[in-house]
Amino acid sequence: MDQLVPCNRQEFLSRLETVKELEHTDFETYSIVKNQATGQHYLRYSFTHLNLFEGGRRDEYDHFLPLESDDVLGILFGDQPYRFPDHWRSPYLRSGTDERLMPFDPSENHDLKEAAEAERSLLAKLAQYKRQWQSADDKERLTRDLFHDLDDLLKKPEE
Repeated sequence: MDQLVPCNRQEFLSRLETVKELEHTDFETYSIVKNQATGQHYLRYSFTHLNLFEGGRRDEYDHFLPLESDDVLGILFGDQPYRFPDHWRSPYLRSGTDERLMPFDPSENHDLKEAAEAERSLLAKLAQYKRQWQSADDKERLTRDLFHDLDDLLKKPEE
């Protein structure tokens, strides 16, 4: 598999041929493309962002997920899901507002579900504290209990 290295978007696009378009809407396109020089296949996710704050300017973005042969066949025959971002778990190239394609590793975001759950629990404890504060006879004890509960929520599993 080709190494993911920063490159010029237009040069990269000029080496690609579309193998099959998988989906196309007004704002998103999924296709399997192949680098003619290297033979590497990619799942291409292209989307258009309508920037309303800048007069409705359309910004085009591309993401290229390298595929193994089995992945290509799995996607082509409908056996393998490919939607972004749910099924993009390995490094890929993505564009920005300039003409570069940059490598991106989404693995650092895989544990966000746990962090989001911890945040929801923390917010629930704070909301409960706020409700109980008005009618609490022992506000100091209520506050101590809150901090004890928050400490428990914020402890990491390896501690």
